[in-house]
Amino acid sequence: MNMISTFGDSIMRGVISDAKKGDGKPKYKISEHNFVSRCEQILGVRILNFSCFGSTTTQGMKYVDRYDNELKSSNVAVFEYGGNDCDFDWKAVAEAPQERHQPKVSLQRFLQQYNSLIDRVTQMGIHPVILSMPVIDPDRFFETVSFGLNKDNILHWLGGKTIRISHWHEMYNLELFKLARQKEVPIVDITSPFLALAHYDDYLCADGIHPNERGHALIAEVLMEKAAHYPALQQCG
Repeated sequence: MNMISTFGDSIMRGVISDAKKGDGKPKYKISEHNFVSRCEQILGVRILNFSCFGSTTTQGMKYVDRYDNELKSSNVAVFEYGGNDCDFDWKAVAEAPQERHQPKVSLQRFLQQYNSLIDRVTQMGIHPVILSMPVIDPDRFFETVSFGLNKDNILHWLGGKTIRISHWHEMYNLELFKLARQKEVPIVDITSPFLALAHYDDYLCADGIHPNERGHALIAEVLMEKAAHYPALQQCG
């Protein structure tokens, strides 16, 4: 039986966060109605979700090796990485705002590892599909990552503008589209549908980065619209 395997971070895993713990930190849980579950139900095909909270392309390389046998049962592998790759060690930034800080995975390394992920599944006879990176709300995200830290120092490092967080995010996302074109791999744009909304922040959780239930429904809708154009996905149904 044909199946789909997915590899990604907490967004692909279906993590949402709206409530807060007693200490004020976000409280995370996996939504039962996340976009992967919705697509599984609509397509009528089993989806093996190997995504994990906090994952980068570095972890993605390890997971593809770890779940090699299970992956072989799929004819499509869907990847969703980038949000954690372009993220920073905000504690280090808060403690030394005068220094240069690098993202968790450099842009060059991010592209190299994504390229390797694509090649690996292709060599196994599996069709790779990439998901673009969803948008973020920089103000909400700033409040989340700076919680309990020196916000003034972080803001100083950002040049006084939280929008700089979005700039890093957008840069990685743009390069992802370029990579997909170079590799001739299908990429599903789940960024633009959010940007087309007058208030896309209504589709994000309080932490500013995870889609909420409405956001997951939107992503599922986009994926189902695009699935009709991908022969490999049609074979799964």
